[in-house]
Amino acid sequence: MEFLYCFANTSLTQRVLDYLLRQMKSQVDAVTVIFLNDRWVVQLKLNRDLETKLRANCCSFLNEYGSPYQPKTPVALALHDLKAGWSPTQVMKRHHISIVSHGQPQPNELDAFQESFVAGLGYCPPSLM
Repeated sequence: MEFLYCFANTSLTQRVLDYLLRQMKSQVDAVTVIFLNDRWVVQLKLNRDLETKLRANCCSFLNEYGSPYQPKTPVALALHDLKAGWSPTQVMKRHHISIVSHGQPQPNELDAFQESFVAGLGYCPPSLM
């Protein structure tokens, strides 16, 4: 089972990753986090045998903080290449998309990305708050 959602900023995305770690860790197969300058995209892959109640709770949580996302071509191609086994670095170079995290949920990677991006840019855009 897969979900693809977008979130307005870093703190919302971190809440989602924290939720996955606390409430659904054993049910998560993989999480991919992509930063698109104006939003964060999270692809969530859950175990197929997920209980109906857990699935409904997860959907409710995702809908509370974000919205379903229909990927544009570069994001769709990047997700396809990751699924095909390409490394995040290869995919970033090929599609010019910032893949912040791929695999198990890692909220600390968002913090590191945010600090690095803001340091290089010199200010913090709203999507990184």
